[in-house]
Amino acid sequence: MNDSRRPFGATEPDPIDDNEDRMGSMETLDFDEEDPARIGDLIPEDELQHEIPDQRVREAGLTGASTDDHHSTDDDLSPETLIREDGARSPNEQGEDDPADLDLTVVDEDDIGGGNGLDEEEMAILDPLDGNTQR
Repeated sequence: MNDSRRPFGATEPDPIDDNEDRMGSMETLDFDEEDPARIGDLIPEDELQHEIPDQRVREAGLTGASTDDHHSTDDDLSPETLIREDGARSPNEQGEDDPADLDLTVVDEDDIGGGNGLDEEEMAILDPLDGNTQR
């Protein structure tokens, strides 16, 4: 049996959507807001001196222990460079040379991670906050 709702012998209708309708309208992308530069173009010498000074070029790739004063450089990705410990809560805030985490809690090794006891889900099943154990 044929489930088609068209009368027998009727012509096939044109599809409602064609490929262009499915994809949506297409426009060419234009990224030329300024004069485009090509790969391999050089930065002018005066701009290069301003953007990347000689000291930064010499220290590029060195870790904190590799420099003469044993401090990290601007290009160093060590935790000491990335995470400041001066008490500032944001990069825009001035720190006070105190650590940000003064309130620490001393816990037993069993309290770290899953431990030997029940996790939050298991505790919630046994002793839910609303007291209703019938779920």
